[in-house]
Amino acid sequence: MLGINTRLNQLAQQGRSINIALAGIGQMGISLLSQIKDVQGMKVVAVANRHAESISRRLGQHDLIEGKSEVISAGSMAPDKMKAQAELAAKENRMVFTDSLELLTSLDQVDIVMDATGSPEAGAAISMAAIENKKHMVSLNVEADVTVGPMIKKLANKKGLVYTIGAGDEPGALKELYDFATALGFTVVAAGKGKNNPLDRSANPTTLADYSKMKGANPRMMTSFVDGTKSMEEMACFSNATGILPDVRGMHGPQANVDQLTKIFASRQQGGILNRVPAVDFAIGDVAPGVFLVYTTTNQVLKDELKYLLFGDGPNYLLYRPYHLASMEVPLSAALAYFYQQPTITPLGAPRSQVITVAKKDLAKGEFIDSIGGYTVYGLIEEYHRARSQDLIPLGMVEGAELTVDVAKGQPITSKMVNIDEHTPLYKLRKMQEQTYG
Repeated sequence: MLGINTRLNQLAQQGRSINIALAGIGQMGISLLSQIKDVQGMKVVAVANRHAESISRRLGQHDLIEGKSEVISAGSMAPDKMKAQAELAAKENRMVFTDSLELLTSLDQVDIVMDATGSPEAGAAISMAAIENKKHMVSLNVEADVTVGPMIKKLANKKGLVYTIGAGDEPGALKELYDFATALGFTVVAAGKGKNNPLDRSANPTTLADYSKMKGANPRMMTSFVDGTKSMEEMACFSNATGILPDVRGMHGPQANVDQLTKIFASRQQGGILNRVPAVDFAIGDVAPGVFLVYTTTNQVLKDELKYLLFGDGPNYLLYRPYHLASMEVPLSAALAYFYQQPTITPLGAPRSQVITVAKKDLAKGEFIDSIGGYTVYGLIEEYHRARSQDLIPLGMVEGAELTVDVAKGQPITSKMVNIDEHTPLYKLRKMQEQTYG
């Protein structure tokens, strides 16, 4: 991303900007809006949320409304009049607040659509609307990406558009290390992230209520961190973008500090934990909030040079990024898409990994599955072809699904165990993806 600061400053000096439409104003959306406010040559022109009237209040609490704004709700007027009113507001530098994804993504003023909802269903709808309206798509929604990202990417590319997961979260930060190492000809042994809390598969928003309040986080978001689901989704996203698979279902996730990574994430033959290399994984310990890449080389000259540069005696060496700035880095992905039509991290093509659905507790026939970070299920990463051969349903597909059988705690859920709504954009995209890639 060298030179992006120069390009953005040049754009600002010309009195122009990269215009952003943002869907979702939760914790990530608010942080992203706040960051864009300080970025030269970029501005948010429209914001969508489930309730348009709440946007002014929510943004006002964080001093994120500059100048005037206009609320335009779906159904308040004819679609063509809504569009004309919104276009006029955008041209007059009034920020548009709406509950209409179609309006958000169709504005002529908008260059990039960003998804900060964290919902697979919303992510599918937002992405399809953005592509239909010929807008580049930058997503913070890894939940949607690991469910239908390969299909979204294919449809976007057909129209000459960029679809990418944003910089700043672990998949994007780790992809930077991967690109650096592989461009130099090094061989990847393992790639992973740090997890900064103990793993508790049974965690739920009630058991984590006090912890979430202390951290200032949404209890469901915190639950997805603690029960391991978020790590599964993030590494599945990276897997689909690089082709590197998990060594075992759910990955190993050992306790490991930074100085132990090259020894632990090594092959069994070298005394490590991996049955095969390369592999994606995660570590619980002081690695968080960073990401790591273990690599090797057979070139003796390079081995000597790495030893001289204090990388150790080998055979494995470490690249470690001790931080990720989450939504604060996402504007870089918008600039990369706008200036160079390049993604930060996007699926290669056919899915490599899938996040499967596992019962968090004993579940009864007729019970409905709640959302990611809830009370009923958690996710585990698995190789895509294995998940498909065993008919294991993706975690992103099951919110609101009704169980047709009793399911025991710890049991993976198949598609035959649930009734799901087959009329949603998410379901249609997933079926299209399966027909396309098999």
